[in-house]
Amino acid sequence: MRDDAYDTPRGAGTVEAGTASNIAPLKSLKDFKVADGDPDVRGWKVISRDGREIGKVHDLLVDTSAMRVRYLDVDLDHDLLRSVPSLPGTSGPVLGRDHHVLIPIGYAQLDEDHDRIHMEHMDSHDVAVLPTYDHNAFNREYETGLRRRFDRDYTPATPSSTDRDFYTGELYDDSRFYGPRRKRRGLFGGGR
Repeated sequence: MRDDAYDTPRGAGTVEAGTASNIAPLKSLKDFKVADGDPDVRGWKVISRDGREIGKVHDLLVDTSAMRVRYLDVDLDHDLLRSVPSLPGTSGPVLGRDHHVLIPIGYAQLDEDHDRIHMEHMDSHDVAVLPTYDHNAFNREYETGLRRRFDRDYTPATPSSTDRDFYTGELYDDSRFYGPRRKRRGLFGGGR
């Protein structure tokens, strides 16, 4: 299928591209799938810069208007969470249940030889103290706070900018993530 031949799947948002309401987990999008030839990284191990396994990819968060992955939903390893002391003024991670964080797609990279993902710019401690991803409370405010963790030079949108500007730049560049494994330009096709 040509990149320009994608149908708008049922369940895709109708709000302007890039708004938080257009971001959805792949598993909840009935008519979306990973494009043929691109690896489905769900379940793959995620390795930090210091070589530690920090968790596994639970899901992909998709911008349904742009048909692009924007985030990896990573379920953090419980041993990692036990090893990280709480930051002053925080209660620390809640152990005994899943603890998910979001990683912008351009901030991670595939390991072609071992089918795993590397976080080349973050140590395990840095990942463990990222804000918890609440699957039911994803909004632009959360997304902006998360972006500031990864891009210290980021300033929130001005009145003249568009929501599309939010995803401009290397942080959300999926070609940085897929690199030479990328077989197609578009990531998702209809699941017919």
